[in-house]
Amino acid sequence: MYNLISLRQTGWESVPFAVHGQLLIAGFVLVFFHPGHGKMPLVAWMLHNHPTRRHFFVWIVRSWRPQCGFFIIIFWRVGFMQDIPRDTLLRFISIFNYICYFATLILGLTLVHDAWRLVKTPEIPISNLRLPLIFALGFYLPFQIVLLLHGASENDYVPLGWLLFAPVMVGILLSRLATGGIACLIRRLVGEAGGQKWRAHFALFNGVAILCMAINTAVRIVSSLLNS
Repeated sequence: MYNLISLRQTGWESVPFAVHGQLLIAGFVLVFFHPGHGKMPLVAWMLHNHPTRRHFFVWIVRSWRPQCGFFIIIFWRVGFMQDIPRDTLLRFISIFNYICYFATLILGLTLVHDAWRLVKTPEIPISNLRLPLIFALGFYLPFQIVLLLHGASENDYVPLGWLLFAPVMVGILLSRLATGGIACLIRRLVGEAGGQKWRAHFALFNGVAILCMAINTAVRIVSSLLNS
């Protein structure tokens, strides 16, 4: 963004098309190569609840829309946000991410609980992870995008910030769709019978991995709060 400002390329017609492509790739990489809150809950849901392709696409888009909406509400100063200081806005973002982390923790605990139940009784109905998944993905506001929009707002280049924001978010959506596609491929390779046989193992592995990630995040949050 700062390179574009220095080159005075701050309008839609002056921003090179290659920049949009680079930002789309950056958004894709931000989620796809980060095994955290943007990817692990999604894979766990795909392998645990076995949604159809249509439901998979619909719910991925539904989890992506509130994420975009929260950024717009916070940084476009919609409604009561107009009179809130910028430092308070950043605290709002922290609260949104805390909700994401809590939902991720709930999702991990649910998976471990289901794994325990499936080991004892393989035919029992399993929990639907869709609701915690929506909260985990929809309330996750990546720090890199926060810096982009906050920097644009601080330097009075708000239109440029939104211009760069759009391809990044499209990249994030494509990354989630690609992640779900890989999970679908794994499910197809395992097969229906194998999926039922290994469902408890998948649930335990994904649940423990997600819990480790959530606990690590919680420890870092508490440590930063104690040191501040």
